[in-house]
Amino acid sequence: MTAQGYDAMADLYAEMFTDAYQYPIERQAAAAFAERVTAGGASGVVLDVGCGIGHVAADLTRRGLDVIGLEPSAPMLAHARRAHPDLTFIDGDALLAAVPEEHEIAAILARFSLIHVSPPDVAEALRVWAQRLPAGAPVLIAVQASDEPGPPIPFDHAVAPAWRWHPDELAHVLDVHGFAEEWRIVYRDPGYRFPMVQLLAHRR
Repeated sequence: MTAQGYDAMADLYAEMFTDAYQYPIERQAAAAFAERVTAGGASGVVLDVGCGIGHVAADLTRRGLDVIGLEPSAPMLAHARRAHPDLTFIDGDALLAAVPEEHEIAAILARFSLIHVSPPDVAEALRVWAQRLPAGAPVLIAVQASDEPGPPIPFDHAVAPAWRWHPDELAHVLDVHGFAEEWRIVYRDPGYRFPMVQLLAHRR
């Protein structure tokens, strides 16, 4: 679960991505996720996996969630901590090894971070999430998508190795590891080469 590319690009990333969301539909998906977490009533923290410079974690905090950001890139973590000194950010990745077992986890968000995790390691991460989450707990995953059904497709991401997922394949791997899809949003930008998907599921 590499952080090297983001280590080198952290300053530029912070300059380029000043808003937590690039498209209104992403803000709406995050709002729906926050409402789902609140409605579920589970105690515990919400993990923002691959939180980057922390602006999504900050938005979810403003929406009333108790958020911990996980980020393996030290320079990205430094940006997050400077920008949001009142929030908690820790050096960690999708396998959640940095999150103490005694921490109750209410939900998990992974926005465009699992794209940098190899498909076998995504499966392992979901297995860990299923172990750590209570029944009914929601997860929201956002990835660059593929129009072609089948396994994830490697693509030439500007920062680090990455994979695109067909939404059905993403739903399938979630299902195999104990998660049931609730909804998905597939969207496109004429100025961007790939579709994107936001998929919300819950721990069965």
